[in-house]
Amino acid sequence: MDNFPSMELYARRMSLIIGIMFVIISAGGFIFFRSAEALIFSLGAAVTAAANVLKVYWLRNSVEKAAEVDVTYAANYVRGQGMLRMLFTLAVLVGAGFLSQLEMLGLPFLTGAIFGLLTMPIATYSMGFFARKDYKENEGANTNV
Repeated sequence: MDNFPSMELYARRMSLIIGIMFVIISAGGFIFFRSAEALIFSLGAAVTAAANVLKVYWLRNSVEKAAEVDVTYAANYVRGQGMLRMLFTLAVLVGAGFLSQLEMLGLPFLTGAIFGLLTMPIATYSMGFFARKDYKENEGANTNV
């Protein structure tokens, strides 16, 4: 475990990827809407992308704490933290749904929020490429991974 980069590095990389995906989603919103609704779409995406960045740092803290405690406690702790992160995502999405009922926000806000939620799975999937690269750079690494 000592040969791998710190969890802080992975959290920063995931946050950067979430930010890049937010910019891409916002650009897509501006191309699609071509009006002031694009700003509302971007606001919805910004809310959920910011929530995803919070979840990344929450995950980092969970992993660091789980690495320090007993194995049986760590497994239950990780499961509990995972459930809390899912409930947090649900709360953000329900909150976006309620905010979309405001006349000035409407459906573009909710659509942006849904697209913003996609930044986390994309960032998580792309981290596999970074982890594989970091693993291969270490001495004696298995190149079949």
